[in-house]
Amino acid sequence: MAQAATRLGVETACWKAWECDRAAPQSNRLATMAGILGVSPSWLLSGMGAGPLELESNDDAALLRELQIASADAVTQQRRVQEIVALLGSVRAKGKGAGGVIFV
Repeated sequence: MAQAATRLGVETACWKAWECDRAAPQSNRLATMAGILGVSPSWLLSGMGAGPLELESNDDAALLRELQIASADAVTQQRRVQEIVALLGSVRAKGKGAGGVIFV
């Protein structure tokens, strides 16, 4: 836990609070956190999607391929989060929503 927190640039206590559901990480940290843990961002948030990998060998090439796949998934998910945030900002700016109410 301490090593993962250090790699993410947060205090160990902060990481522990996330694990115990006492706090939640900001969205910009989720993709990095998923990469550190070797899971997809969607798995990290909901338990759905690509979870932890169980590699059968320690072959460096296989590990590199898995890292590339995980990194690409993280980038894709981060872009999607940014798109959704931009859409929410646009909706807020226009004052639209269900009956004038904006859901966040």
